[in-house]
Amino acid sequence: MATEVTATATAPVTDNDKIQCQIDGAMVHSVPKHIKDHHPDWTVERYKEEYPHAPLYSRFALEKARQLKMQKEKTERAEARGKGKVKRAFADVFDLGEVAAAKNSRGEAIMIDVLVGHDDDSLAFVPEIDPNYVFDIGLTKTILIGLQLAMPVYLWGYHGTGKTTALEQTAARTKRPFMRVQHTVNTEEAHIVGQYVVKNGATEFQLGPLPIAMINGYVYCADEYDFAVPSVLSVYQPILEGKPLVIKDAPPELRVIRPHPDFRFVATGNTNGGGDETGLYQGTQMQNAANYSRFTIVEEVQYPDPKIESAIVASQAGIKQSEAEMLVKFANEVRAAYKGGRIAMTISPRELIGAAKIGVVRGSDWRTGIRQAFTNRCSRTDKEVVEQFAQRVFG
Repeated sequence: MATEVTATATAPVTDNDKIQCQIDGAMVHSVPKHIKDHHPDWTVERYKEEYPHAPLYSRFALEKARQLKMQKEKTERAEARGKGKVKRAFADVFDLGEVAAAKNSRGEAIMIDVLVGHDDDSLAFVPEIDPNYVFDIGLTKTILIGLQLAMPVYLWGYHGTGKTTALEQTAARTKRPFMRVQHTVNTEEAHIVGQYVVKNGATEFQLGPLPIAMINGYVYCADEYDFAVPSVLSVYQPILEGKPLVIKDAPPELRVIRPHPDFRFVATGNTNGGGDETGLYQGTQMQNAANYSRFTIVEEVQYPDPKIESAIVASQAGIKQSEAEMLVKFANEVRAAYKGGRIAMTISPRELIGAAKIGVVRGSDWRTGIRQAFTNRCSRTDKEVVEQFAQRVFG
């Protein structure tokens, strides 16, 4: 008998360990949640009064609650110590609420790393959280995979689709210092790795942004990656492979820079390295395929779904959802015309937000906002087509 009691007490708790709701006989893990979802005329207090001996939670639910409490206490202790990483629920970090996309295949919360305990210098590089930013959950999860698993990420696509902002706001939410470095045709290797400078009458080697990010464990964002000359971008190849950076001209103590465990490499561009197919991005370079092949994750960032884009415009410009939907409808007509070869210019979410902000100042004059933020940059022929779209949508 004692053996049987011990076996029952130590039996593993499983998802099948449900209890019966006394109201309708349903088998559930949480009676309070079941009452809230299916019996709005009941309260938990009434249930406890009518069924005083019936349990409210299954053993499985109680065990999950215990684990969450332990994780919360562990997080608080780690934050109190002031260093390292803590695990937090993806949905909580990004304020997503109860969405299925923030859970794994077992219905459990996806846990991600949040960095804590930065010194003042590193803290200055942690981006500010934009409370109005609307996250694309799919793209955010892609970025998080790269950050969690130290995989280089390359995002490319049309201007204004939010490539850099998506990376920056993901870093902000996960408290990762973020160093953004712009690339141009004039970018040289010395601008990236460092060079000798004269300081106080003496010559010393000054580290560039890449080794600084590697030493301190920052996210290094190589922005406008496809604007740089391929021979210069080759300096990144060993870094993309997870290897140390060797600065051949540096003094011995700075010659080999090994990456900090928290160092991450991300990049953005308007092309996928194969050259500009649209004619919109003059200055982008045909890149070396060997360099691009070292990015573990490559994602083309498209213009958002109309519902998401409307939410973004409404949130960023402070306008009504219905007004944002009209602006997005106009933008999608322009984009369809561009894809069909009828006009030579397309409009980005960034320009649409600008148009909305101008429109607000102009007393909800969206056509003037569109004209000043976008239409006036078009050719005369394209301008006539765009004005027709605006007339149809806004009147």
